[in-house]
Amino acid sequence: MTYFDYTTNHDFYMAIKELLLEKGKKVTLNRGDVLSHSGEMAQQLGILTSGALKYSYLSTNGTERIVSFSFTGDLVANYSSMRNNFPSMLDIVAIESSVVYRLPLERIDRMIGIEMRARIGEVVAYNALKCAIDNMCKSAEERYMEIIHRFPDIHNRMTNRMIAKYLGITPESLSRMRKRLLTKP
Repeated sequence: MTYFDYTTNHDFYMAIKELLLEKGKKVTLNRGDVLSHSGEMAQQLGILTSGALKYSYLSTNGTERIVSFSFTGDLVANYSSMRNNFPSMLDIVAIESSVVYRLPLERIDRMIGIEMRARIGEVVAYNALKCAIDNMCKSAEERYMEIIHRFPDIHNRMTNRMIAKYLGITPESLSRMRKRLLTKP
């Protein structure tokens, strides 16, 4: 959800990263620790300096649906709270030991101004929109290939079950897909 395109926004990203590392509060998370609960205001921006997080929600039948992941170097934010002052729609949970440097949005506003925070919000919104479009328009295999390309060691960092939840398929389907892709010429 918060994947930041470093290639086109490198200077902007580096300035935000420096601000968060210099002024932010270090939050250390263990696997399973919740950084942000759905239904609560999540008015902070962070940078993930190590580890991995999942963004998820519970469907009406109580099934967890993983919407996105954040990995080292990603900005960590919840757009609905950040930009619109709405409660978070997602849980943000550590899937491995992780470190995030966070700053409250009102402090960011005082340091860099509301306009710059709005620009950050637009980056977060763009990434959320891209994720939603990918989930609607790309096959599970296409999305799997993208995440493997971005994070080649993903299978060492999380379970097949978690990856399958993200892709919206069963762990068995993921295993068959992986096997098929490995034997593909």
